[in-house]
Amino acid sequence: MGARKRNAANARKELMKVTSLAKLNNCPTSPMKMRLVVDMIRGKKVENALNSLRFSTKEAAGRLEKVLLSAISNWQAKMKVNVLKTTIFMLKKCLSTVPVSLKDYVPLLRDVDTVSKSVRITSL
Repeated sequence: MGARKRNAANARKELMKVTSLAKLNNCPTSPMKMRLVVDMIRGKKVENALNSLRFSTKEAAGRLEKVLLSAISNWQAKMKVNVLKTTIFMLKKCLSTVPVSLKDYVPLLRDVDTVSKSVRITSL
């Protein structure tokens, strides 16, 4: 491994030591509906984001709140810290992506195949 790759790998390792990650796979919500909720909280402080999700009327907000709480608990386990009030969390990156689509070969009108979609959420 060259020096450039080694330096980049070490920088990634140092970044992942202070970053927590949580994923939600195969969520039965449409990607566009989930993206609306994700855009609502992206870039906010975690405390404000959780309040926005708790008082939101959208169904996707409950699922996203669960992922965000999981990311917080992952960070606490990684850092071995239980105090949340003294630490300021920022929601750095939150993604809502569509995984590979699976085709359901169920005959409908005019023999059209349906595509089942699910959402993958990643919060950093």
